[in-house]
Amino acid sequence: MVEQIRLQALARFNNLELENDTELLEIVELASSVSNAPYAMITFMDNEVQYLKVRKGISQITVPRNNSFCTHAMKSDNLLVVSDLLKDERFINNPWVIGEENIRFYAGVPLITHNGEKLGTLCVLDSKAHEMTAQEQMVMKILGNQVVKILEFREGVQVLKQHQQELIEQRKINSDANIRLRSFFESSTNFQVLLGKKGEIIDFNKAANNFIESAYGNNLIRGEQFVKYVDEHVLETFTKNYSLGLRGIKTLEEGSTYYEPLGRIFWEASFEPARNDENQIIGVSYIVRDVTERKLKEQKIIEQNQSLVNIAHIQAHEFRGPLTTIMGLMNLIKEENYTGPQTYFEYLEHAVEALDQKIRSIVGNVEKMVSDK
Repeated sequence: MVEQIRLQALARFNNLELENDTELLEIVELASSVSNAPYAMITFMDNEVQYLKVRKGISQITVPRNNSFCTHAMKSDNLLVVSDLLKDERFINNPWVIGEENIRFYAGVPLITHNGEKLGTLCVLDSKAHEMTAQEQMVMKILGNQVVKILEFREGVQVLKQHQQELIEQRKINSDANIRLRSFFESSTNFQVLLGKKGEIIDFNKAANNFIESAYGNNLIRGEQFVKYVDEHVLETFTKNYSLGLRGIKTLEEGSTYYEPLGRIFWEASFEPARNDENQIIGVSYIVRDVTERKLKEQKIIEQNQSLVNIAHIQAHEFRGPLTTIMGLMNLIKEENYTGPQTYFEYLEHAVEALDQKIRSIVGNVEKMVSDK
């Protein structure tokens, strides 16, 4: 039953056109760079076949499931790293390992929707065995989480487009397919609103109404002007993108807004023209994705990288002074047959204390980085 539910969810996402998706291609490129692996991909897994939806360095588009490394990655909720596939009995006879591909390294993180369905993986491969640092593993997990958010965002846009036409043309929502469509629309974690040609609210999902209630203490009402809920500092940008949507132009915007009861929220917003069966524009799909968690994690990585820069600076510059002093004094002491005047040893003591302070500074920075993870 669980597998059947997973395959039903996969079928929805598998219909999306993802191969040339700019955001997903950037994530695949970044995963490859971060892990120092030439091959990277976003995959979907059905009961027999693995689909390589977005790829770098690999031309194949499908792989039999029984030959897939990702089958093992999907058995847990965490990142799977195999530093040397030849040393893991699960993979020593795998065609990708013993064949001409000669794959030796694999790392894959499962793509898990907000409902808990595992669609596939974000994974990287290399023909050389190597390790993966804790920071590289953390970035891979963040990228995997971002892939899921993008996939759910793309699916939300597609569902909303279908839903718009039904609402505008007042089609009856009584078939099983339409009930499932409405159910997905309501269960989406993204903020989704359909706006008419005069800026009025035509429809919205629970996530949108819940957010407005939390941020403003009000409920969304069909027919009222949506701009009353747009924060003043982004009103001009919102109006411009909404106008472009009515002219048939899709736009993406990102930023952050502070809400008194919620704090600062980082977001990505999509404005897409909504069309009917005759391809006439009937409104604008407005979908907002909360990316606060990702932004905060990115900031943590930046801060950790700055700590590494600070450590490197200490190593490259601040160590040089006391080390030079110690080396010079030791040469003088050697020339005196290790019986130099007391002042030599006093200077040496001061230099050692200075070096000890620098070492303590580095250890403090490293301990802070570890505690922040």
